[in-house]
Amino acid sequence: MWARLGKDGMVHRSIHPILSYLTLHSPMNIWVFKINTKRGWRFDQYFRSRARGLYPMGDEGWIKSASSLRYLREEVKRGDLFLCYETDRKEMRGVARAASNGRDVGMGSLIDFCPSALAVRFENPLKRQPDLDHILAFTPQRGRGTVQKIDRDEFARLKRIMVRKNPDQARELRRILGK
Repeated sequence: MWARLGKDGMVHRSIHPILSYLTLHSPMNIWVFKINTKRGWRFDQYFRSRARGLYPMGDEGWIKSASSLRYLREEVKRGDLFLCYETDRKEMRGVARAASNGRDVGMGSLIDFCPSALAVRFENPLKRQPDLDHILAFTPQRGRGTVQKIDRDEFARLKRIMVRKNPDQARELRRILGK
């Protein structure tokens, strides 16, 4: 719970202000955000960050795929869910919410993630095989872009796999994924 001082001088309890606006966006889209750790960055840097504000992700030097840039510019909205995938390790490391709409090149970071305290870093990362085989965005057939869209039917099965592989995080996962 988050405490704030109201106009009436009383302390009011509510959910975290960033989480409140993240959950307002409906229906959310689901995306995979792919990185290659051999280029010097890992998702653990995000998940272990102590930053309380928005976390900038990617810029035009990092994201070059035309389809990824189009998704960010035209389709990614605040509150959308991102699956954090490390391509060289072939692991999905966790999930986060977009804290901003996607932006066009030349506007700084192309997307902001929610503070890491509101994201979920998996205790047991999901492996490309066998956990993610059913999702086209993790296969070469869908393309090699940094940002790829996940279909809702693929995601329904994936939610069950996430909880099954990380049962101690079931409550956190329900919070970020929705019921």
